[in-house]
Amino acid sequence: MKQTNSTSKAWVDILLLAGLVLSIASSRSAENSWGSFHCIVSMAWYVLMLIHIWQHWGLTKAVLKLNRGVLRRNKITLVTIIMFFLLTMTVILFVFGVSDQLVRIHHAVTHPLQLVIVIHAITKVKQFLRFFKFDKVSQKQ
Repeated sequence: MKQTNSTSKAWVDILLLAGLVLSIASSRSAENSWGSFHCIVSMAWYVLMLIHIWQHWGLTKAVLKLNRGVLRRNKITLVTIIMFFLLTMTVILFVFGVSDQLVRIHHAVTHPLQLVIVIHAITKVKQFLRFFKFDKVSQKQ
């Protein structure tokens, strides 16, 4: 059970990084359409992000409760959560119509978010690599 959970977390993390790269690369030529490659990739990335948050729900709750011990060790995670919330707000605004002003606001949020996500990924790389370690006991069986 634990290995399956670790495997699913690892796959979601890998897909999140791939989706981030595709979303960034496609944003340069994105058209203002929900059917554009950028929007489709970004919405898939967004769903994966929701899954990622759910997979780490215990930590997310502890961070949102502003538990001092948890916050001290997870400042970047808190910033990532805040930035993800701001991204959500810009996407909700797009539902009411896309304008040049909204696109500028969206970019003002997404550019720092990209940097925060990269920092978050780097700070969590040790935990990510643990997904690929197996007990020697389980390998013998």
